[in-house]
Amino acid sequence: MDELYSYERRIVCFIDILGFSNIIKGTVNSGIRGKSDLRNICGALNMLDDFRLTMCEAMKAKDVRTTQFSDSVVISFPWNEEDNSIVSAIFLIKNYQVFLIMQHGVLLRGGITVGDIIHNEKLIVGPAMIDAYTLESKSAITPRIIIDSQVVPLFEKAFDRCRKGNRYFDTTLISKDDDNRYYIDYFNFSERDRTGSFFYYNDYLPQLKTLVASNKDNEDARIREKYSWMSNKIMASNLIRRRKFGTITISL
Repeated sequence: MDELYSYERRIVCFIDILGFSNIIKGTVNSGIRGKSDLRNICGALNMLDDFRLTMCEAMKAKDVRTTQFSDSVVISFPWNEEDNSIVSAIFLIKNYQVFLIMQHGVLLRGGITVGDIIHNEKLIVGPAMIDAYTLESKSAITPRIIIDSQVVPLFEKAFDRCRKGNRYFDTTLISKDDDNRYYIDYFNFSERDRTGSFFYYNDYLPQLKTLVASNKDNEDARIREKYSWMSNKIMASNLIRRRKFGTITISL
């Protein structure tokens, strides 16, 4: 019984779906469009369980845990400072972000930390949960998943080990923002990493463009700020700079 009420040290990511409340409100009495939006957002949430299995397989572990409630998702991973689990976790969450954008046009905001937590089928509680939630609610602001400043050096140490073992390893997993916060970078991709393939150049960039274009003139200044941030990141990204797969015109 005591094991149910004992903390574990885990990587914890708290994620919120951007604009969820407005999407849900718009699904009520909105005819075909409302039903379509409801199917889309439910599809995005259902995608989490399939992705959990992918994450378990990729990390060669069965201990990736997920909890979803309303517009919030908590993902926790086993933590071991001597291995590369933090790099694997961030790599997988980056791919989760990209696939949600590609398939559902859904943006995420969140925080990721390492700390003590109880995360099982019945409970999710602990300092790490509070820290990850605080990062999301107080610091993320824009559509980004930010990384606890205390976790960044742990990531960098593990990342160096990964690069020594694989010279083609993705060098753009995280980036430093203008506010000195590090976030999971879903705008830049390494030349040889599979997430930087032809598929993304032809489909991912236009999807990002569509999301920005449909919200950049929103009457709510806070929403305009979020998509202005996205626009700046897109224009500075190597998705724009690369020409080897042909020119993609983007007007923001």
